[in-house]
Amino acid sequence: MPHNFELNNGCVDAQIPSQQGGNVLAKWIKVLRSGEVVARAGEDPDKPEYVVPLHLSTDYSLGDIDTMPYWCEELLQSNGAPFFALATMVRALDLTASAEVERYHCHHEQ
Repeated sequence: MPHNFELNNGCVDAQIPSQQGGNVLAKWIKVLRSGEVVARAGEDPDKPEYVVPLHLSTDYSLGDIDTMPYWCEELLQSNGAPFFALATMVRALDLTASAEVERYHCHHEQ
């Protein structure tokens, strides 16, 4: 396993170029606090790394989209333990959703 990387196992749908032409799913990923991942196809240290942004896909087929509940917005904008608890739970559930939570939090701080 490459140093500081984890096995992707389908957590991130990142397609990266392969040496045979075309694209392959990333086998190894390293999560960055910026809402991006570093993706690699193999374990060889000479293989290139690709920085890929994470975004949740929007599914408009579910009908109307509601506004964010007040309590959720408060958690996303909080600092310290409340935000850390939210971010930890979301990361355990979904890596891509975790990136969106971090991105929202960082944009709010700016």
